[in-house]
Amino acid sequence: MKTSIIIPVCNGLELTKKCIESIKRHTHEQYEIIIIDNNSTDGTPEYLKGINDIKIISNIVNQGFAKSCNQGIKIASGDNILLLNNDIIVTKNWLANIIKILYSDGKTAMVGPVSNNVSGYQQIPVNYRNFSGNNITDGDIEKINEFAAGRSDKYGDCFKTVRRLVGFCLLIKKSVLNDIGYFDERFGLGNYEDDDLCYRAFLKGYNLKIALGSFVHHIGHATFNRMGDAKLAELLNENRKKIADKWGFDITSFLHRAKVNITISLCMIVKDEEKTLPRCLDSISGIADEIIIVDTGSTDNTKIVASKYTDKIYDFKWIDDFAAARNFAFDKAAKEYILWLDADDILENNDRLKLLSLKSAMDSSVDSVTMNYNLSFDANGSVISSLRRNRLVRRACFFKWVGFVHEYLSVWGNIINSDISVNHKSIEHDSNRNLMIYEKHIQSGEEFTPRDLYYYANELSDHGIFGKAVQYYEKFLNTGQGWVEDNISACGRIADCYKNLKDSNKEFMYTLKSFEYGLPRAEFCCRLGYHFLNRRRYKEAIFWYKLATELEIPSESWGTIDHACWTWLPHLQLCVCYDRLGQYETACKHNEIAAKYIPDSPQILYNRKYFEKIKK
Repeated sequence: MKTSIIIPVCNGLELTKKCIESIKRHTHEQYEIIIIDNNSTDGTPEYLKGINDIKIISNIVNQGFAKSCNQGIKIASGDNILLLNNDIIVTKNWLANIIKILYSDGKTAMVGPVSNNVSGYQQIPVNYRNFSGNNITDGDIEKINEFAAGRSDKYGDCFKTVRRLVGFCLLIKKSVLNDIGYFDERFGLGNYEDDDLCYRAFLKGYNLKIALGSFVHHIGHATFNRMGDAKLAELLNENRKKIADKWGFDITSFLHRAKVNITISLCMIVKDEEKTLPRCLDSISGIADEIIIVDTGSTDNTKIVASKYTDKIYDFKWIDDFAAARNFAFDKAAKEYILWLDADDILENNDRLKLLSLKSAMDSSVDSVTMNYNLSFDANGSVISSLRRNRLVRRACFFKWVGFVHEYLSVWGNIINSDISVNHKSIEHDSNRNLMIYEKHIQSGEEFTPRDLYYYANELSDHGIFGKAVQYYEKFLNTGQGWVEDNISACGRIADCYKNLKDSNKEFMYTLKSFEYGLPRAEFCCRLGYHFLNRRRYKEAIFWYKLATELEIPSESWGTIDHACWTWLPHLQLCVCYDRLGQYETACKHNEIAAKYIPDSPQILYNRKYFEKIKK
């Protein structure tokens, strides 16, 4: 595959030299250089004639950027056209990275690099002095190259989909130019011809992308600066009017504002999931642009099932480390954003439509999208418990999973909370697996993090080892380093342990202890209400149940939510309390409030009949 690099020039000999030298140094792909000289008078023509391996078009007058580019395109022999200003210094992998992204899918038409000096999303901060003019030394260029090499190594083939790219360094498929047309030459010396080209690509349904791992240094306006500020302003105003007259509106503002479809890689780790995997993958049909399946040792037909949905199936030797497996899967992703799911997760149709809508309109500056994770359901399908997880993340942020069991995604930056829900619909569960992994780490003498202590205690509690669970919960709380939601949850879990151990005093004590870590939560208010209800201390019980009805779910809470405690349960219990006190009208009122949430509950229906009898 060959790329034709087209460089219009009008004087600026020293810049042109550095530009060509950098191309020859850093371009290892097949290419040709085409120079369009617009009547340079500074020795540029003589310099160009001394270079054997370039094509030269010499104009007797300055034809401007658009026409000069078109002249070059017409004689280009490459499959791709690379339009390049002569005040550019290219760097490591500059062309390789943008070519890879250009051909990452059939709808991508144009790709541009990031730079120190450019408008829009292509502008990035740099850690070197922003050299300008002709005074760039070889030492300066090495600093540019050092910065660019680090960026290329980090971002590689990462990209951002946009509606607008700047023509200072722009790679275009030749076939696309044949489809949408070349530059519109009405724009004379230059400015807005690239916006016009981008808009025509948009109208044809093509994608435009920024190669985040491709960096070029741009001095900026080297030719236009010689015009003077007044003439440049006049040219900008003239061409702004031309483009508005052509399209009937300000397309530049439109291109800046227009939302684009983000691309999504679905990443999953699986083992023996032949029963659940089809249900999961069917539920995200049309959402994922690629599906990455990492198999950790299936002995059933999981990989055969997966192959019906994707050819990107990888084996990962299981090392008792969920984070390692998930990070391996993330490393295989090639799209802008990564969505992760487990095989027993599904999206209901309403949430699927919400995610499709988000995909088509999300601001590409978002680093992570959180979604509700519904963990359990009642017989009617209503959510019993849920929490919030970072679910869709930008690949170029390189977020990593942490934790060998009960892993979490370490995320920062621009995070938005969505109302999309993922439902966990487990069919089978290896109940001993996680506990055995923790035990193995303990036997090896590994020191647990506070988070490990908390989740190990959860596993102990889930397996009925309540005394030992309490010990590890207390170790966790005593570190003073736990996440606030885990601290609150640990108090509740300890209370559960003591309930099972028939120690109601300590159950009560740890329920109250949860208030040390945050404002009262409905779950704990209901627990306290139940404590007093069991002791026939109805007024105290009413206090706590009423408080539960007055609370709102913390908007920033990522902990597990027991939805019953925040909706119908305290009202149903208030019904009981007021009934015991003989306040039947108030009791009936709370029963009807609870009925709004669980209208078909046998308890609700029984209570109605009970109160009807009392009224008679």
